[in-house]
Formats: sequence, C-alpha cells, structure tokens
Amino acid sequence: MPKPVGRTLMAFVALVAAAVIVIAAGLPERADYTGESLFGTIPIAPEIGAQAPGFTADTLDGETITLGALRGQTVIVNFWATWCGPCRLEMPELQALYAGADGTLRILAVNLGEAPGAIRQWVDELGLTFTIVIDPAQDIAQLYHLRGQPSTYVIAPDGIITHIFYGPADLVALAEAVQ
Repeated sequence: MPKPVGRTLMAFVALVAAAVIVIAAGLPERADYTGESLFGTIPIAPEIGAQAPGFTADTLDGETITLGALRGQTVIVNFWATWCGPCRLEMPELQALYAGADGTLRILAVNLGEAPGAIRQWVDELGLTFTIVIDPAQDIAQLYHLRGQPSTYVIAPDGIITHIFYGPADLVALAEAVQ
C-alpha cells in the first residue's frame, strides 16, 4: 500500500499533467455544449462569433417581431426586468444610444415574464422609445441561456453576435460595440 506522501505526490503529478493537457489542447467552445448548429456547420449559441438564436415574439405594442427579419441591421437584444436595479441604470444608456443612431440601430429589450401593465408603466416612466419585447414564458431567455439580467447581446447585420455584456453596460461601451 502506498504511503500518504506517495499518494499526495501522485495526485499532484496527475493534476499537473491534466493542467498541461488542458493548456495544450484548450477548452472546448461553449457552443459545443450549450448551442445548436445550423446544418451541422454554423454554431448557434449565445456566444461571441456565433449566429444569434432566432426568435419571433410579441412586442408591448401588440406587434409581432422576428429577429431574422432584421438581418442587414445592427441589433441589440437586451434582457431586463422592472424589479432589476442594474436594468434601471442601463435603460437610459440604451435610450441615448438608440436616439443617437438615427434609425441605423434596432434595440429589442426583452422583458422577462412580467405583466404588460407593469412593463408599460416602467417604459413610460423612463421614456423608452425602442422596441419592447414581452417574453411571458421566458422562452427567448432560454434560447440565450440567460445567466442574469441585464444581459445585452450586440448582433451584427449578418446575424453574428459580436459583443455580450453581462450586467449594466454604459453608453461608451455600447457605442463602441455597435461601430
């Protein structure tokens, strides 16, 4: 039976060997585990460099919007809730970005399962003029494997995610991301 020092040394050697293998080979892409693929070639996952997961949903104004129909435009998809303090801080930044974009940017602010009346009151209070998407069953949040809110995805005109912000993003960072 090996002595305790021998077991400790063997465990240390195994740990170093595992670290060397991971460093040499790298970790797998998150899309391999959390995403899907389009025709087995293009990863669709909520990560930078992947195709943004598509969705169709209702807006607070009673219209239906499809992310794929916005192809050719830069789109920001932002997940938020009225009870989220950091979301309240971020919304004026998103509104300022939207107001300064002169129609070249679409913002889809996806509310996470709240009643339309509560959403409308909050939107009116903050003076938001971009598109508010309602996600009553949080299906869109599941597509994006939402980790928390606010979470913001910048999507290039070709549908590829170029930036992700976890937590509130400021105007400067958002403006740089959409350039």
